[in-house]
Amino acid sequence: MATQAYSCWIEIDLSALDENLTNLENHSKVPILPVLKSDAYGHGAPVVAAFLKNKGYALIAVSSLDEALEILSFVPLPILVLTPPLQSQLPLFLQHRLIPIISSLESLSALAVLAEKKRQPVTIHLKVDTGFGRLGLAPEDLLPLLNILPRMQNIELGGILTHFPAAAKDRHFTESQLRLFLELKDQVSSLGNYGDILWHAANSAAFLTLPASHLDLVRIGTLLYGQSPLVRQTPWKLAPTWCFKTRLIHIRTLPKGHSVGYGRIYRTKKPTRMGVIPVGYSHGLELEPLSTPWRQVKQALGQELKGQHYVFHPQGPLPILGRVGMGLTSVDLSKVPQAKVGDTVTVLMRRVTASSKVPRIYYQAGVIKCMFWNQQVLSPQGRVISLKSLF
Repeated sequence: MATQAYSCWIEIDLSALDENLTNLENHSKVPILPVLKSDAYGHGAPVVAAFLKNKGYALIAVSSLDEALEILSFVPLPILVLTPPLQSQLPLFLQHRLIPIISSLESLSALAVLAEKKRQPVTIHLKVDTGFGRLGLAPEDLLPLLNILPRMQNIELGGILTHFPAAAKDRHFTESQLRLFLELKDQVSSLGNYGDILWHAANSAAFLTLPASHLDLVRIGTLLYGQSPLVRQTPWKLAPTWCFKTRLIHIRTLPKGHSVGYGRIYRTKKPTRMGVIPVGYSHGLELEPLSTPWRQVKQALGQELKGQHYVFHPQGPLPILGRVGMGLTSVDLSKVPQAKVGDTVTVLMRRVTASSKVPRIYYQAGVIKCMFWNQQVLSPQGRVISLKSLF
């Protein structure tokens, strides 16, 4: 079966993912917490979670309850949920033994009441805002909360964390955040009750730029998937893990002056051999049509002047002609005369915006390991299989 049944698909290289993991482990003195938010950055979180569990990772992190529940429907493992829970979600956190991030006394109190009612212990991590200005306790609120935490039965503190908004660009600000966080760590240590909790702050950018921030574990997302958050290169070569592919489904030659696509913002300057691919903004290519004709013209001209390309045939780039449609896009085949209907082409797009409805095909050592499509794990032959014994 492989790719034959699909008009477009995403190829995931698990061997490349493994290579990135090895490099991260070789450059870290503390455990790595893999982050699988946004469907594992477009890689398909259930399969990636099963792969990581087989590699020995006992904990992963996701952004939301929904993401955690999707993974747990395929493979059981402990999950840290980075977004604080709504009160209505707390029963599901207890039911599935998820580890919540708590950012307020109100949220903690509601969780404590429910945990006492259910007589069920819950491990939590507390988040402190050291400068991001988004989620987290104010630094001055941490110690007062910790002073009352022992009175909350069935609540166990597993860790305290913060988050860096500018570790890739603003070292001075990030260092000031880390100093504040370490001051809080010293203050908490003086309480004497929390010596065995995990302190964590480093994301992928801080992992590269600020080794002092590694602390007890590092939360790694984008580096794991072969992309660097820095403009400069990483200390090691990142292996590419993700590739969006499709096929040419139609080819024709348009005469000079013929318009292409919605809004007729593009007209051919000469007779042009044009192809069509079954990919559009509903799949994640440039997300959506621009709101005004002027912006559409401006973007099209900018891409042409900059030589910016999103679609590639093995023999060369295929410039996009006109607007990207919902499910179809026209490309210029003038410089690839040998292109024919059925040829496979590669499409560049942001991984996290690629539609989850696009099939994911997983390779390991160059061989198809499985496929993930319509919330089912499939063998290379198309049979439904289980993730629990795949790796």
